[in-house]
Amino acid sequence: MGQRVKRTTTITVDLGELKAPWQAWCQAHGVTPSHALRSALRQAMDRKATQAPAPRLPVTQKRERATARIELNLTISELAALKKMAGHEGYVPTKWLVAMVRTKWTGQPQVGQPELETLARSNQQLLALGRNLNQIAKVLNTAPQDRVAFLVEVITELSRVIQAHTKKVSDVLRGTVERWHIQ
Repeated sequence: MGQRVKRTTTITVDLGELKAPWQAWCQAHGVTPSHALRSALRQAMDRKATQAPAPRLPVTQKRERATARIELNLTISELAALKKMAGHEGYVPTKWLVAMVRTKWTGQPQVGQPELETLARSNQQLLALGRNLNQIAKVLNTAPQDRVAFLVEVITELSRVIQAHTKKVSDVLRGTVERWHIQ
């Protein structure tokens, strides 16, 4: 007799005390245990795939003063961790919690001091790039004979710098939103 090829689509599960009730349920419903398990897995995966993301609340431009209070009881170690995390991200604990809640509700970033500093540097760098591009455009428009001075490599390098910078800013903004998602 030939050697039997191992099937790669099977799994083995130790059902323990669930085996007898599982077999009885399958028999009562006229399905094989394999068919019933495949159906249950499909349903579980479909339900997970169709779960809607958390609803987002609309944000209006109307400013509202935060006056409502809530009490939050934490353990001493949780409070210490909160203070450490908030301080690391440029917040006091209360503002950090408010930013977390607002980000979760709206899906929009709440920017702390480190992010504000990074975005300010970003604006400075973008302004410098803009000045360089204006200088290139001026030379190209006023002295067509000097166009050779601006080789493709220069423009390609500028493009690379802009793309890298854009990614950096996007990462900062994404980080301000994603920091609140506990996994």
